[in-house]
Amino acid sequence: MDTGMDLQKLAFFTEGNTFTGSRTKNAENGLLLRYRVKPDPEEHQLVAHCWKQDVCFELAEPDAVTARFPLDEEGLNALANWLLALYQAL
Repeated sequence: MDTGMDLQKLAFFTEGNTFTGSRTKNAENGLLLRYRVKPDPEEHQLVAHCWKQDVCFELAEPDAVTARFPLDEEGLNALANWLLALYQAL
């Protein structure tokens, strides 16, 4: 499924890697969505954080939106759809 959100394949996350990305909706108005996805192998989950400031995760406002998804193909698809919904809501 292609949601237009930049994400890695499941193997990237099952190997323990963290992925960060962003998508700009309107650069002139500063409308952008940044996100970070990190696997939690102990809980077998993908942990996603999203924020709207044009800064890295470590400098983002503490009100970043967080969600958890299963660490499998269905979870990855749900994560992509969640990111797309957040982006469309900008």
